[in-house]
Amino acid sequence: MRLTFSLYLFIIIFPNTLYAKLLDKVQAVINDNIVTMSQVKRIQNNLSARKNIFPQVYNRKSYNDKAVVNILIEGQLIKHKLSKIGYVISDDQVEGQIKATEKRLGLNRDALLQFLNQNSTTFDEYFEIIRSTIEYNIFISRVISPLISITDQEIKNTFFKMNRENKTLAFKYNLVDFSLNKNHIKKSMLKNLKDILTKYQTTGELPLGFSKLQTNLIDNVTEGGLTNEIKSTLKTTDEGEFSNPTKIGDDYHVFFVKKKDLVESDLYIQNKKSIHAKLYEKAVNKVSKLWYAREATNHYVKYFF
Repeated sequence: MRLTFSLYLFIIIFPNTLYAKLLDKVQAVINDNIVTMSQVKRIQNNLSARKNIFPQVYNRKSYNDKAVVNILIEGQLIKHKLSKIGYVISDDQVEGQIKATEKRLGLNRDALLQFLNQNSTTFDEYFEIIRSTIEYNIFISRVISPLISITDQEIKNTFFKMNRENKTLAFKYNLVDFSLNKNHIKKSMLKNLKDILTKYQTTGELPLGFSKLQTNLIDNVTEGGLTNEIKSTLKTTDEGEFSNPTKIGDDYHVFFVKKKDLVESDLYIQNKKSIHAKLYEKAVNKVSKLWYAREATNHYVKYFF
């Protein structure tokens, strides 16, 4: 349904004079819901409280008008999706959440109202923010989370990148060793060797001049079984990637890392949960943005900036 909206004007008429003062205006429309300038300004004025109450969404230092409008539109998209899958958050559910929060923080209603007043927020606004937090949490758990998978290897790769200079870390590998004798390779060939092998991996074809390329499978080898040159090269190569060319004796070697496992240490075990949480949060943000963009195409959304 397409709607036409006009500016809201408050007009005061004096003798021989006409004054017009803009009271409000439409900033955006989603379906039959209007986002007004006054709504946007109000949110910007009590942003501090919103950051405390709803940090999952209000996590920036400041928001311009369009950023606030986007939050409100995304909230409507979430509400519509939850309604479709059978979730409508009642006032009783919101009140129950508020009481549970008061109990957890050891607050009574008067203390809550005082906090809200100090942060330029009414109880009605707080009530609707809590409703939005409940909707958002259900949306993430029911709609977004099933689209996210954090693998152990991602966690290990992230942990390694955080601890590149930590010499106590140990790895074990499954490798494909590609080698070419120095007499059969030119500098120009060496420069492009990684790219050539990457293409070879998909096409099975090698350019002229690489007919002498040798391959060797190296499975389940620990760092103790590798030379220092190879260990150094593989330290900076992630699973599923080719290493930089390394000269060992008379041959140049490029290693494809089929598998790279971190030998679990106490330090890794201590950091595993927090790394998973960071990767998950990052994935939630990325997947949510894609979901909002795709879902918005199923609705009438119009901006007035």
